[in-house]
Amino acid sequence: MQVYGREGVSTACIALQDRHILDVNIILLSLWLGHNGHPVIDHDALTRALDVSRRWNKDIVCGIRAVRLALKDDFTPISAENCEILRKNILSLEIEGEHLEHLALASTVMSAPNPTMEPSLRMAICTANLGLYFTCLEAKLGEEDYADVRVVLSATFPDLEEEILESAMLSFAAI
Repeated sequence: MQVYGREGVSTACIALQDRHILDVNIILLSLWLGHNGHPVIDHDALTRALDVSRRWNKDIVCGIRAVRLALKDDFTPISAENCEILRKNILSLEIEGEHLEHLALASTVMSAPNPTMEPSLRMAICTANLGLYFTCLEAKLGEEDYADVRVVLSATFPDLEEEILESAMLSFAAI
């Protein structure tokens, strides 16, 4: 599932990350589980995923990202061109760190997928998983957040009828 690369998804995920100090990879895990027909994430699996996120994402990925972002500043006498080359190399490390986190997060899942599950139920699982994550973070969601979640869910299930998406968003808002 290549949701993150679809139109508007990375922007929506980054906005959610910035507003709520969350791990985009947990959002993507929540979507992957539902999309592939896994049951709603249970407390133990969410705890295992959050442990990976706290240790790897916070300490490693965010640390690498901070260095990459700092390289956008002026470091005279080091040229902007050399800083940009280094920044791009660090971006490769950041992406590799994210990839390793994806693998670690996937390893926390003990449930088997159900390939025959109806898409509307898969969507409901995605919204339940996202709701559990936001509840765990004690995030207070606003209109911008709901709009961003809608973008992400719509991209996850691009062929699903609009009324099913609307129903999913209503159930998500009720969580």
